[in-house]
Amino acid sequence: MLEIGAVNYLILALLLLAAAASIVSGLRATWLRIAPEHGLAGLRALFAEVNWRSFATRGLLISKVFKRPASGLAHGLLYFGSLVAILGHAVYALGLVGVPVYSGTFGFVVMRLGRELAGVAMLLGASFMLARRAWPPERLTAPRARRGFVPMEILLLFVIVAGFVVEAVRLAQPGVAGDGEFLGRALADALRGFAGVGARGAAADGGYLLVWWTHGLLGLAFVVLITRTPMSHMLLGPINAALARRRPGVMLPPIDFEADEPALGAEKLADLPLKSLIDASACLWCGRCQEACPATQTGKPLSPKNIMLTCAGYLEQGRRDDASLVDELGMDALFSCTTCAACVEQCPVTNSPAEAILHFRRQLVMGRSEMPEVMAASNRNLESRSHPFVGTSANRDDWRRGLDIPLFEPGKTEYLLWIGCSVAFEERAQQVARAMARILDTAGVSWGILEESRCTGDPAKMMGNELLFVELAQANIEEFRELQVANVITMCAHCFNSFDRYYPELGGNWRTIPHSVLIDQLIRDGRLPVERDATQKITFHDPCYHARHNDIVHESRSVVMALGDLVEMPRNRKDSFCCGGGGGNYWAREGGTARISDVRAGEALGTGADRIATSCPFCLLMLSSGTAKHGAERKVYDVAELVVAALPGTSAETGGDGAGATAPDTH
Repeated sequence: MLEIGAVNYLILALLLLAAAASIVSGLRATWLRIAPEHGLAGLRALFAEVNWRSFATRGLLISKVFKRPASGLAHGLLYFGSLVAILGHAVYALGLVGVPVYSGTFGFVVMRLGRELAGVAMLLGASFMLARRAWPPERLTAPRARRGFVPMEILLLFVIVAGFVVEAVRLAQPGVAGDGEFLGRALADALRGFAGVGARGAAADGGYLLVWWTHGLLGLAFVVLITRTPMSHMLLGPINAALARRRPGVMLPPIDFEADEPALGAEKLADLPLKSLIDASACLWCGRCQEACPATQTGKPLSPKNIMLTCAGYLEQGRRDDASLVDELGMDALFSCTTCAACVEQCPVTNSPAEAILHFRRQLVMGRSEMPEVMAASNRNLESRSHPFVGTSANRDDWRRGLDIPLFEPGKTEYLLWIGCSVAFEERAQQVARAMARILDTAGVSWGILEESRCTGDPAKMMGNELLFVELAQANIEEFRELQVANVITMCAHCFNSFDRYYPELGGNWRTIPHSVLIDQLIRDGRLPVERDATQKITFHDPCYHARHNDIVHESRSVVMALGDLVEMPRNRKDSFCCGGGGGNYWAREGGTARISDVRAGEALGTGADRIATSCPFCLLMLSSGTAKHGAERKVYDVAELVVAALPGTSAETGGDGAGATAPDTH
């Protein structure tokens, strides 16, 4: 029987240690390229708070990879097959000290059948990867493909095939059992008698040793090259997953405006947070981000993939302090981002292109005073009037005309109904506030509003004007403190996100609840006796700032299912397609090949639903505009409007009685 002596294993073990040292050296070089001024001490600080859940699910179990079924399956076969194979090789070493690892159930299930299936899985996975590089989808090649994958995938394929050859030569020997090693046995039968395979003697031993070392050295070469090729994502991906924030979506760090020289965003790599630089290094250039990006898919100049690969190129070239980066990325591209976080949701290595984009926006707006004309006008309006709706003919109190709306009273009122800006100044959205007033009164909720409605500052923040956001937020926080506000109901997904995500770091301390979540709870508690119409088909559009940014996907659907038959769009929940209004793009001259809202409206209408529901006024307005091009009939409603229409005694034609909230049109 052919045997590999202990000396050969000892030499291989030493070479493996050298290869491991090469990986450590490569990772160290990557870190010093990212943050030369921080050194290893900075690395320790960066990992002070590890997101173990993200590391386990996204890093070790590669959960995000499976969002693309074919590619995910191939990656899974290769990755998990490799883990089983590595485990098998490690356990085999125990045989050198007398442990019978090939005996019994363990020997058959793990060492024979398990390793064989793992090898087949690796072979299939690697073959798919190589074939996909030969016939790539557009997302891999646009705007350009990454070099270096093909040679490494070929090398990996050679490693796997060489492993089966080693197995076949061993199994070709007379009397060698190969239960479970079906592919190796078939290959052994094919090779038996070829060039001495299956023979005995010194020549056979030498031939076996040759193929064994060939397999081993090919594997060592692959390991050594990992950190020096695009295969570095195998390590940087899990590392980046460990650094992921515990909250989904986009999270912008605050700016210390009290500092002598506050950091006003980024115009060069050195200005970006370390996490964004690691993002650029870990990026696969797989293009999943731009495949999901609403701006890219409607012909806008933005490609989140291009943002990442441009940053990666500057990093690789040592251009950390090159201020031309923001100009190369381009203002038009940077302001095309709707901050929907689809790129963040899709990225298999936990990158956040949207955060990098917003850092560049901050520099353009606050550092250079540059932004698109319409956005600039809305910013000026925010500064002077505390709302971004330039030229509106509506007044702040128009929505409550004819209604008996209570004001919030400190120590007496339980909930503050936050009106915000879009609900106050857009006529169509005003109906949402009227409907919500009817709902709260019907449910017997203690509620009230502020004397004067205004903006949370979200548009300013997402356009890049952090200073204006802070000013607006501090004014709101001060008033909330004076009124002793403890519970806030929002009717806008952007308002909820600002209150819940960014206000606490400025001193805001209250509970914020989206109106759709509260409505769901009121229905469940029996305080809103809605009448369900099983014949009414309703599709629901997830606001990005609820679903992707805040994991709010079930409550609104629960409301819809209490009213009628829920019909899902192809892209829904956290994979929803944006309405196009986020990131300040409600106030933008939209170019490209199509309007984002038109694309989403077409998708909603394609379900054949009678009603299109949503839970954000910006989504309501954008989708209403999109569906209007397909016919005069109103189809888009906020969930609050649909709930009011389903209350007993409400006439869909007249809008019912009670608080006078307007019910949906049915004509």
